[in-house]
Amino acid sequence: MKMVIDHLNFTKDTKLFPIIGYPMGQSSASYAYNPLFAANGIDEIMFPIEIPVGKLDDFMAAFRTLGLKHFSLTMPHKSAIIPYLDEVDEYSRIFNSVNIVKVNENGKTVGAGMDGRGNMAAIKMANVCVKDMHVFILGAGSIVGVILLELAKEGARKVTLVNRSIERAQTLVQTVRQYTSMEIVCLPFTNENLDKVAAECDFFMQATPLGLYGYPEDHSYLGFLDKLKPEAVVMENIVNPPMTTMAKRALKLNHKVIYGVDMMIGQLGAIFEFCYGYRPKNEHLDMAKRSVYQYFGIE
Repeated sequence: MKMVIDHLNFTKDTKLFPIIGYPMGQSSASYAYNPLFAANGIDEIMFPIEIPVGKLDDFMAAFRTLGLKHFSLTMPHKSAIIPYLDEVDEYSRIFNSVNIVKVNENGKTVGAGMDGRGNMAAIKMANVCVKDMHVFILGAGSIVGVILLELAKEGARKVTLVNRSIERAQTLVQTVRQYTSMEIVCLPFTNENLDKVAAECDFFMQATPLGLYGYPEDHSYLGFLDKLKPEAVVMENIVNPPMTTMAKRALKLNHKVIYGVDMMIGQLGAIFEFCYGYRPKNEHLDMAKRSVYQYFGIE
């Protein structure tokens, strides 16, 4: 007999597909994955589990003991997980970021980072083409390297990074330049630079943890959004909350906004292919998106 708890369906044979991070309050990923599992006849459930910093040893031991096959992960474990894995794809190792892990047919743990692909999938789902655009990215964290490579593949003309640590941004750019000739510029984080680049760009992307649920800081200055061209696209990479202070400000200014939730949905196809060997139907991905939007109460 099946038991039903909200969006979860399970049997005595159901396997857990954990998503780990810290904190995990108001985690939304299960509202996307579980309907997708049900639609595809996969007897697994995703459930968020808080794993504090320093406790990955315990988690990996439990993962193996329970005989689980997959797990997803978010901050602050995307880099810290890598030493625990047997195999990691090239770009994920280069940019030190993994967000999905599976056990392969040989029993080895294999990790991959899907943030770049999810980011670009969300952009395409919004019917935006970055070809020949000047893209302004705020931040230079672990996901930005793979995002830069995806932007280069899609023909972006130029990317300007603004980051608090100019040294970190420059190191990231040096690495990316080994793989692309796309023009990339780094500038230090000042209100003046934010204003200047905003006025010049075609697409603004927020890629810092500012405003993230549980993160102690939010944006101290958003006046640069007033300098954007009316037709400029704004993208928020934070999933929770979906309506950040930055997204709210951009919407008030009538910009086209791509949400972090859309990036999460954009990763689903690639993650399913990585874990199960096929991509779900578009209608199932649309259903997963509606489920998450309903959870957050957004249209």
